[in-house]
Amino acid sequence: MDPLPALLLLLVVAKIFGELVERAGFPSLIGEISAGILLGPGILGMVVPDKTITTVADIGLILLLFASGLQLNQRSFLRSLKTGLPVAVCGVAVPLFCGVAAGYMAGYDTVMSLVIGITLSITSIGVSLRALVDIRQLKSDVGLVIVSAAVIDDVLGILLLGTLSSLVLGEGGLHGSLLLVLSAILFIGLLLYPGRRWIPWLFTVSHRAKTHEMSYSVALIIGIACALLSNFAGLHYAIGAFLAGLILGDSIRSDRTLYDSLSDVAFGLFVTVFFASIGLLFPPGLTGFSLISLAGLTALAMVTKTAGGFAGSFFALRDWKKSLLVGIGLCPRGEIALVVVSVSLAAGLISAALFSTLTLMVIATVLVSPLLMTGGFPGLLAEEGESVRKGT
Repeated sequence: MDPLPALLLLLVVAKIFGELVERAGFPSLIGEISAGILLGPGILGMVVPDKTITTVADIGLILLLFASGLQLNQRSFLRSLKTGLPVAVCGVAVPLFCGVAAGYMAGYDTVMSLVIGITLSITSIGVSLRALVDIRQLKSDVGLVIVSAAVIDDVLGILLLGTLSSLVLGEGGLHGSLLLVLSAILFIGLLLYPGRRWIPWLFTVSHRAKTHEMSYSVALIIGIACALLSNFAGLHYAIGAFLAGLILGDSIRSDRTLYDSLSDVAFGLFVTVFFASIGLLFPPGLTGFSLISLAGLTALAMVTKTAGGFAGSFFALRDWKKSLLVGIGLCPRGEIALVVVSVSLAAGLISAALFSTLTLMVIATVLVSPLLMTGGFPGLLAEEGESVRKGT
């Protein structure tokens, strides 16, 4: 099928499925991913993840993170980073160690075990953010901890990917890894300090233009440019896009029409295609695939990430239910984990069967985690409301 009809078909079916799932009380992203699975090579084979769909999906991820950053208050988010750091470190260390150990126990060599551990350890910031947006918990104290930890987790994931390339593929060595760390720190430092003054000033200047849509265009340009700079610095697009949205949030939220327009164009087209494109990765012809291995890896991914997030957040939140929700919110794996398994397969580090299993594990966590979050938050909110009533 030609790219444009394929894109249209994917969008239509994803929107229909998303609406049906949301009417059933669950996040719409589950329906969007399901549409991709149905239409993709794994089942009907009507849509393939070609260059056009991949580009639109990349823009979708950028706009998702940019729009999510717009919703948050800078000071609240920066305060949450103090809690987010230990959460991210524990949330990466526990699955990494357990994944490597599980690989050894399954009879895999060191390299394959390391690939499993890294794949299990990296949270998808895009999926976590979209789930929080769908259930309207992005600005809650638990939501802020999940987001801040996911941002740091994403940076750690990129460093793990760089380490894998250095140690196994021979790309860059120790010097390359250190350069990646320094460039990442420099980029984030420049964006959060000088950028916090210059980016809002540039956006304010755009209001002087005679064309009425200039502010809209400048906002998008800033978001995409920061995403590209983030990628140039060795980080994922998502980090730069999110920080750009966070910096511009106060300026754009004051103009409700502009804010709604940016959200509508993001979620109306691009973000939907991004999640549907995840479903397109459902592998066809699962040669050598083991359902037992998939179930075991998915359970390990969920349990270890939840345990790591719980351990890292409990001492700050002092509430086991909130800490449990933080751990669940970090469970989705996504784009970086898929890059790890794709690079490993191309380099001959893992078998096709293990590639299929890890890919399906990633998709399973993306589908299951929002369901658990949807069930967990209402109970916590009801409990908090009851505490407030008793207190009064």
